[in-house]
Amino acid sequence: MTLAHLQCAGCGWQAPAGLAAPFRCRHAGEGDVDHVLVHHPGNSEPLEGGDDPNPFVRYRDSLWAWQAARQRGMADAAFVALVRRLDAAIAEVDGRGFHVTPYGPSAALGQQLGLDLWVKNETGHVAGSHKARHLMGILLVLQVIDATAAEPASQAPLAIASCGNAALAAA
Repeated sequence: MTLAHLQCAGCGWQAPAGLAAPFRCRHAGEGDVDHVLVHHPGNSEPLEGGDDPNPFVRYRDSLWAWQAARQRGMADAAFVALVRRLDAAIAEVDGRGFHVTPYGPSAALGQQLGLDLWVKNETGHVAGSHKARHLMGILLVLQVIDATAAEPASQAPLAIASCGNAALAAA
């Protein structure tokens, strides 16, 4: 199995495998470069649950959080249980959990525009937006760190620059 890694698209810096919460390039702010970390998933073992309605279970092998969990010794079943526990807690607050986004052809709209048009409907998701998915990815990384750390991870505060549905999703 080839291990996943995070690498800066701007300068090439690669986050060390044991780095807890690699959310930005170590060289961010240096030079005239966009220091954006890119996830290179590597090769993973075959997984069960490829038809699971929860996208964080179905597509977990492409998540940095899953890769980090596996590298830190967390079993796949434990990661799936973590996703299900968090999803249930979110559904308790929001009234719905995560599910695969409906995506399909829109013949009527496509005909009006003269296009073969496909539509992805994110409005039925947590907080009514795709933004909750991004925040769930961060939450999973933080939970993996807490679950696999020799000592409790730091409780550094997190911030989000939003007053709209991203803030609602974060809440």
